[in-house]
Amino acid sequence: MLGASAVLLAAVALVEVPPPGRELLIVLALGAVLTATYFAIQAQRRWRQALQQAHTFQAQAQALEHALARKRYAQNLLLDGLPIPLILCERDSTLRYANQTALEWFGFREVRGKSLLALTLCYDLYRFFQQGVRRAAQLTCPLTLNFPHERHVMASVWPIMDENGTELFALILLDRTELVRIEQVRRDFVANVSHEFRTPLASIRSLAETIQEDPTMPAETRTRFLTMIVQEVERMARIAEDLLTLSHAESLPPRRELVDLVPLVRQAVQQVQAEAQAHGVQIETELPERLTLLAQRDQMVQVVLNLLTNAIRYNQPNGHVWVRAFQRAASAMSDSADQSVASDRSEVVLEVQDTGIGIPSEDLPRIFERFYRVDKTRSRETGGTGLGLSIVKHIVEAHGGRVEVESEYRVGSTFRVILPAPPQATPESHG
Repeated sequence: MLGASAVLLAAVALVEVPPPGRELLIVLALGAVLTATYFAIQAQRRWRQALQQAHTFQAQAQALEHALARKRYAQNLLLDGLPIPLILCERDSTLRYANQTALEWFGFREVRGKSLLALTLCYDLYRFFQQGVRRAAQLTCPLTLNFPHERHVMASVWPIMDENGTELFALILLDRTELVRIEQVRRDFVANVSHEFRTPLASIRSLAETIQEDPTMPAETRTRFLTMIVQEVERMARIAEDLLTLSHAESLPPRRELVDLVPLVRQAVQQVQAEAQAHGVQIETELPERLTLLAQRDQMVQVVLNLLTNAIRYNQPNGHVWVRAFQRAASAMSDSADQSVASDRSEVVLEVQDTGIGIPSEDLPRIFERFYRVDKTRSRETGGTGLGLSIVKHIVEAHGGRVEVESEYRVGSTFRVILPAPPQATPESHG
């Protein structure tokens, strides 16, 4: 437009027009030029504004994209940090996402595109998911997973929407395995306690009713029945006492102090000498002059007494019991997880070996269970409560140690208590 105006001005200047008319034409031409220039400047200004707005919109879009990426990253960090498995699936159970806990549970690195059934190998969970999809509502159900190992879980599923408006379904699995185990232990414990108390109570009631209903009962018979009642009451008292000891060992951490194990062992041996003589059992000791450890004194005495009592009561006539205590380097442990660290440490070992009836191999894994008895008839005859080894195990583990057992049926058993030695202690030789 500016070029056309310039041509018009030149033409006007060259055309022979009378001066008044020529001036008018020049004014008109200049007006056209100025008008065209004004509109060109306005157009250029609007173009620059539009270009600036475009750059601003682009910067804002990039900022929003970065913010969204940061939000997604933070969200993934949050989801991966959850201690429970979280899985996102499409309606057909195709996996869209699984957090780090879910990947660790089922041993996968990437699940996108796989199916829920391929991930969990649990058809019950797959059917539960399908039920949630059909109802399009939140559902919760207890299930048992068998892969890669057995887990009792509480599964929940509910519908959600992703950022694109696509319908997905979230699935979480809350591990209830330990709760189920504790509940089973509680039920077994209540059943065992009820059974252990029911037997002596029934015996006491039967004997008392017999005495009550027979006023002419001979004095010798009455005395014998009363003695049996007292024995059953004492048996119930022993069970109650062992239960309190076990409860204390399980619930309260031991208050440790530096104690010498040698006089504790000798004290325990002296306490059971009368019972050992009554059973015809000889006790021999192999002890160093001094053997210190950090422990609760009374609980250590309880451990030694329980092991000695078992070795005496389940021994053969004219049998033997050997009690040994010594210290050794912790690197002697067969199951040491870190030999380089263990080599700088030492441990205190207490062994109680007997020539008793022994323990069949099929019973060895269960001997530390509450109320478990290898020979139930003999246990009742000797007055055992079935809690002695459970008490030993809990006390030793509360002190950071472990209990080992070696046994051959009808040959004998060796129970070995292993406890960490104080840091300043050094291994001593033993015979």
